[in-house]
Amino acid sequence: MNKRLLALSLAVCVFTPSAFAACMNKFVSRTERPNQVVTLLTGKLTFQEAQELAKAISAKQSAPVEWVDDAGKTMAKQFGELKVVRPMPVGCDGRSSGVVVVVTFPTGLVPSKKMNVKIKDQVVAFEQQAD
Repeated sequence: MNKRLLALSLAVCVFTPSAFAACMNKFVSRTERPNQVVTLLTGKLTFQEAQELAKAISAKQSAPVEWVDDAGKTMAKQFGELKVVRPMPVGCDGRSSGVVVVVTFPTGLVPSKKMNVKIKDQVVAFEQQAD
């Protein structure tokens, strides 16, 4: 086999996954009675970190997830459990993967285009997922 072809093949195998792994923070929401049920796709937490956070929130050892405005003022706090759905292949801040979680906010407000969510003392900006 040609050495250049072999080197190119190895480079594609090694560098391709990281080339497509841009940080992703997206959301979709739906209204259920007076609540907003929001699905967050984030690379700011791994699947394991999200599971640990959900347990800590349930045990009241960690603050609930909050929907905040641009100034950091709380618009709504998490209601019920933080549902950890599945891992996703895109991570942020050096993480190799992210997670999909579902959180319910007891509010009639409907997020649109952009949403700031406070997770573990960190505010993460989410963009609405296109349909």
